[in-house]
Amino acid sequence: MRWLGLPARPRFSAEQYAAFLEDRAPLRSRMLRAAVFCVLIFYLSCFLFDLWLLGDVTALSATLRFGVMLPIAIGLLFYIAGDHPIEKKEIAAILVALLANVCWCAILVSSESPGVLSYFYAAASFQMAITIAAASPFRPALRASIFTFCLNYSAIWFLAGTSPSYVIQHLAVYMPTVIMTLLVSYQLEVEALTSHLQMQENEALKRELARQNKELARLSVTDPLTKLANRRGTEMELMRLMTEVADDARRVVVLVADVDHFKAYNDAYGHGAGDDCLKRVARAMRRSLPIEAHLARHGGEEFLAILSGADGEQAPALAENLRRAVRQLGVAHAFTGDRNAFVTISVGAACGAIQAEGDFERLLDAADRALYAAKADGRNTWRVSVADEEQRVVA
Repeated sequence: MRWLGLPARPRFSAEQYAAFLEDRAPLRSRMLRAAVFCVLIFYLSCFLFDLWLLGDVTALSATLRFGVMLPIAIGLLFYIAGDHPIEKKEIAAILVALLANVCWCAILVSSESPGVLSYFYAAASFQMAITIAAASPFRPALRASIFTFCLNYSAIWFLAGTSPSYVIQHLAVYMPTVIMTLLVSYQLEVEALTSHLQMQENEALKRELARQNKELARLSVTDPLTKLANRRGTEMELMRLMTEVADDARRVVVLVADVDHFKAYNDAYGHGAGDDCLKRVARAMRRSLPIEAHLARHGGEEFLAILSGADGEQAPALAENLRRAVRQLGVAHAFTGDRNAFVTISVGAACGAIQAEGDFERLLDAADRALYAAKADGRNTWRVSVADEEQRVVA
């Protein structure tokens, strides 16, 4: 929405505005310090105009400019450089500017020089100092402008040689300055608020995109049904083993587990029950393995586990833990065609190193052969492949 062509001031909550002040504080402090320094130099240099136009109040001018305002301005510079809220620094700068205006009016009112009326047109410079030079927020600038207006047009009647026509002429110059500088102050504040809001929105968008990318990356390596790793997740785990934990990759146990008679279970109980069965089996196997073990859905009803830093002595215990965890679920399966009346798994295991391309495939092939041997021996059991052509059977 716009009023007289001006953009609307964004509405901020108290928390948002506090964040805006905190975000702009360092830059704003530097800008305010530079503005105060420049205005101070200009204010002190105007002593030369006092000497030229107001020779009868030279002593008063020197006292107020150098004896009063200079120490106060130096104190203001130290205050701005300190650790104070930026809004208090801005208010302090405006108050010092108003005090400088008071001192200037006192100098001109005390003079009887005929040049005082021409000199008083410089009153507009104080309006520009509190709005444009200090780049004050609009509301403090508006209040300071009202105070400055009241001060200057109270003092104008005490100037030597003033008249109503002079006051009107002065207003014709002063009021456009007030209006234009306040419009600039408003515009600067709106732009600062809008810029901050856009920056916050951009940061929020970046965080959301990062979160979505992270979620997509997680989903790309996760099986949607069991929430275990998928084949891509297994590839990433193998890459991590060979590049980040090469020492542990010298001793790896690979286990392949297959749900027994799962097609018969799916056909008899339906795909919904089959999916639920796979999820329960996955959770049971995950709980039975060490936390550092990698467990993945290898495809269909087949699962793959990889445990680095383990040797052949641990393989039988790991395989048995998997078998027992699934059997203890007690998921009824009346269509096995054998003595088992519950959902069970068969497990094949192999041990070796994964340090070069092809090592994992050889271990996986050995684990598959051990799995086939377990299934051929009646299922609900496991086998460990000790060498390429030798298997140790442990029921």
